[in-house]
Amino acid sequence: MSSIAQLVSEIAHSVQQADSVPVRRAIKLSIIHSRNELIRKSYDNNKTVDKVLQQRFRLTLIDVPDGDLAGTQNLPLVNIKRTLNKVPRATRLDNNLPFLSVRTAGLRRPISIPFVKEASSGFYNSLPGMGNIISYDLINDYVYVDTTKNQAMSDLGSIIIESPFEQPHLIRTETSDGILNIEDVSDEDEFLIPEDMINSIKKMVLETFNPQVNRQTNEIPTSNLVK
Repeated sequence: MSSIAQLVSEIAHSVQQADSVPVRRAIKLSIIHSRNELIRKSYDNNKTVDKVLQQRFRLTLIDVPDGDLAGTQNLPLVNIKRTLNKVPRATRLDNNLPFLSVRTAGLRRPISIPFVKEASSGFYNSLPGMGNIISYDLINDYVYVDTTKNQAMSDLGSIIIESPFEQPHLIRTETSDGILNIEDVSDEDEFLIPEDMINSIKKMVLETFNPQVNRQTNEIPTSNLVK
């Protein structure tokens, strides 16, 4: 895999604006857009996402009152679970699901959590075999987990989410050896783009990027010695 800085540099030289910081920033965004577009097209064609493009990470859950609205903390409402922080946005796929997988951690007896819209979650009590199921919904970039139908899951403290994400460099990598600090991630590091996607991304960026657009900057221009 290549670093995103390397791809930006190659494309910036192709359009003969290697020294322009605004152009390089625009190219970086175009690379990310093109990557997600290729993932979407691949899913539309094959109804699957390559495992190499999927990332997983853990999200901490907290108790909030049902509805999670301001001023409801002291009302006699049941508690549900909500992620402590907003969730990075996953690459949008044509399957009406926010993520490919939401589950508890581990290999032994993991519990898969299905996606059910908040307004429909209560009706699952009436479905045979679904009365004690827990479910999740994505609202305003927070994941809400309905554990009201299964009190055994009321102590659930975290969930695992797996999916391709729009900004893969923002996904925190965590193993038993420790947690990778996002602040340590650089554009010089390998980016989550397989080698077979690089040429397609370059082609898409060059076809859509307009080097004639005037991008204002306060930098001091220098001559391009690579021309």
